[in-house]
Amino acid sequence: MIREEINKFLKEETGEEIENSHGRFGDYCLTPAALNRILKKENVAHADTEKKIADDLKTNFPGFIEKVEFESGFLNIYLSKSAYERELKEMSGKVNDYLKDASNSNQTIVFDYSGPNIAKPFSVGHLRSTIIGQANYNIHKALGYTVVGINHIGDWGTQFGKLIYAICEWGDEDKIAKNPIEELNCLYIKFHEEAEKNPQLEDLARAWSKKLEDGDKQARDLWKKCVDWSFKEFDRIYKILNIKIDNVVGESFYEDKLAFVVKELESKNLLEKSEGALIVKLDNLPPALIKRQDGGALYMTRDLAALKYRIDKYKSREIVYHVGQDQDLHFKQLESIAQKLGWLENTHIVFAGHGMMRLPEGKMSTRKGRVILLDDLIREAEMRVLAYEKDREVSNIEGKELELATSAIKYADLSTNRLSDVVFSFDRLIDLKGNSAIYLQYSYARMRSLLSEFTKRFGGEKITEELPIEATEIAKAAIFYKDTLLRSANANQPNILCDFAFDFANKFNSFYEKQRIITDDASQSSKNIWIVKISKDLLGSMLDLLGLSKLDKI
Repeated sequence: MIREEINKFLKEETGEEIENSHGRFGDYCLTPAALNRILKKENVAHADTEKKIADDLKTNFPGFIEKVEFESGFLNIYLSKSAYERELKEMSGKVNDYLKDASNSNQTIVFDYSGPNIAKPFSVGHLRSTIIGQANYNIHKALGYTVVGINHIGDWGTQFGKLIYAICEWGDEDKIAKNPIEELNCLYIKFHEEAEKNPQLEDLARAWSKKLEDGDKQARDLWKKCVDWSFKEFDRIYKILNIKIDNVVGESFYEDKLAFVVKELESKNLLEKSEGALIVKLDNLPPALIKRQDGGALYMTRDLAALKYRIDKYKSREIVYHVGQDQDLHFKQLESIAQKLGWLENTHIVFAGHGMMRLPEGKMSTRKGRVILLDDLIREAEMRVLAYEKDREVSNIEGKELELATSAIKYADLSTNRLSDVVFSFDRLIDLKGNSAIYLQYSYARMRSLLSEFTKRFGGEKITEELPIEATEIAKAAIFYKDTLLRSANANQPNILCDFAFDFANKFNSFYEKQRIITDDASQSSKNIWIVKISKDLLGSMLDLLGLSKLDKI
């Protein structure tokens, strides 16, 4: 990459690194702070320093530097047409290779995302962790990292004591088997309704939870049925959303590893008793609860066991947790305990929390029956896509309504900063106008159509690898694709890629509207079609990383 070459040269010459200008003033720049540091080291005037850097760049990158100018406190570097062409040639036909850094392959990053709970319906509340986590996983993989995706299923804990009690007291297993998620959810809601009238039910549920942990056959058999019923539902949802997670590991997997955690905490003198329970006191944080009074393990204990298992198994550089921002305290406690245990010498915990998906009236709650099911959102999106087809008399997307519906939902959420809370509305999550998935998909289909038209008209005419001056803005954007992925990966925020994809599609469509791309002139058409082909490859890559479907034609 030309950026890496220029950056390496300037770092060796001045000790400073360039930043991207994103086309506002040139392509790259040295910031005022960087220039001031250079001036202090060299003890020379601004003008002399700027001239020397400009001359050195032109000498060492002949033909690739259009100009170097001092503007608004920045030293701005403008690339030449030849530099753009060279960079485009590096991408042409090999975008995947262009994005990868070989040095990343020996660095493993684990992503913990999705994590629905057994026996609960897949609601829109699960959407953010699932699609943000998958996109972030995809982006890191594209950059060459060794990635591992883990679906940490909530299949253990006190809620199963409640559910087992409800099944035994009010459930009909034959009825549950026919419609498991809905029936189990109704039983879960019923338990909480009855517990409000009779608080003693909470104690009975805790007793069932302890039986489950102790291996009671009846408890284990009912729990296993709940798990099997739920996994069928999760697999169906993931297939619709095109989510592919490497390993599904429930909390129950770590049951036989909890004793090790407790033993290690004891050996480091970190455990203390508090009202019959075991806790770990932490600096500047509330104490973390490790064991209940009745000896039952807790969320923190299981997460510590999972963390240790992942560190030992994957030797990962980072473990990235895509969970709700409301779990911030929990993960601060987790990291603090792991630090005290000496587990994080070579591994870094990254809490990539996301804002909550809320209803206008407040937080979603399964126990109160106040949720929007993902199935309902998808059905509504399909109906709106069908209406979109009818209004615009579009026929080429017939049969792809589900793909377009799920893409619309995913992009609407991915394009939002993950740190922001989201107030649910159908209009917000099913946007088919402006900055939307369907705009990107139609832009991609337009590129495909132009390539087909070129082939029909000129057959085997060779594509000329030369940048038309009218497509300069596309080239200026294209050279920042890899850098955009790096920024997105570093921040664990796919919305950075969404912003870039929309801007890139806009630049291409502007070129398309202003320039007749395929004409009777084969020579000029072959130049125009080169940038179309590269644009198609780049936008197609962006759609893949975001998990959006691609349209072949419009």
